Amino acid sequence: MATALVALEGVLMTETGDPIPEGIRIFRILSASYRVVICSDLSQAHTEHWLRSHLITGQGDVYDNRYFFEGQDLRSRQLSVAMNGGRVDLFVDPDADRCAEAVGLGITALLFAAPKFVRTKRIVKPWEDVVNEVER
Repeated sequence: MATALVALEGVLMTETGDPIPEGIRIFRILSASYRVVICSDLSQAHTEHWLRSHLITGQGDVYDNRYFFEGQDLRSRQLSVAMNGGRVDLFVDPDADRCAEAVGLGITALLFAAPKFVRTKRIVKPWEDVVNEVER
């Protein structure tokens, strides 16, 4: 079965912990055809609690904040771990720079943007970086 990595923060959940309905719909649609792996910045316990609290089940795995090397972006590390475990077919994330990285690795990326979610904790690269990566 194909594997999709879906970010918890920014796709399924806002920075304040509220669910993003459109992201949850995308998760449910993807889970019909993909083994969906949830990538989270939170601990395993917090991630699993949030997922259960919002009736999100059926994910293939959860990559939490244990997948981390000092100085490396957590989502980049999670992507690397997933690729080492097998083929990754789809990457869904709210950050353009992370999507550009996935495209650079040969993975189809879906940049998720919801009007109800605006990231304030992390500065992201401009859209031109995604264009440059696609052109490269």
